[in-house]
Amino acid sequence: MGEPGERSDANERPVLLRVHLGERKGEGKAAVAEAELIAAYGLRGDRHAGRDPHRQVSLFAEEVRQELLAEGLPMPAESLSANLFTEHLALDRLSPGTRLRIGTAELEITEPRQPCRSITRIDHRLPRRLYGRCGQMARVLRTGSIRPGDLIEVLPADPAAPPPETEIADPLRQPSLFD
Repeated sequence: MGEPGERSDANERPVLLRVHLGERKGEGKAAVAEAELIAAYGLRGDRHAGRDPHRQVSLFAEEVRQELLAEGLPMPAESLSANLFTEHLALDRLSPGTRLRIGTAELEITEPRQPCRSITRIDHRLPRRLYGRCGQMARVLRTGSIRPGDLIEVLPADPAAPPPETEIADPLRQPSLFD
């Protein structure tokens, strides 16, 4: 593959393969036929939505999951704690700031996703095998509906947007007792 986000095969366009939501902590994320991404919040109905402005949605490459399955490692999609499974997209090569248009929504990549320790419940070898190949975290820039089969359009980073790590301070906001 050449550039980040480049298709793995000239005939294959990047696509959203699956959408998963998890309502309760400690349970897997169930596949859904359609979902709504909400700007500055995340995926409606997912337990991680609204918690961290830079980690609203998690993305995982189906190719990585299939490779590990072929090696004999158990990789149930429901247990990986990812929201969006992509195909034909060099997901782990995308840089923070890269934007993705999926369905009518738009996301911005904020940081690489790290394998969490709870993944050892699936197999103790997974954290090491997933290091550097665990997908991406993103924030939602534009509210919209998404569904499996939606094409993914890779857009360049917006040079006018603040970096994902930076929050814009409101100059009119008065400090409170809770700051």
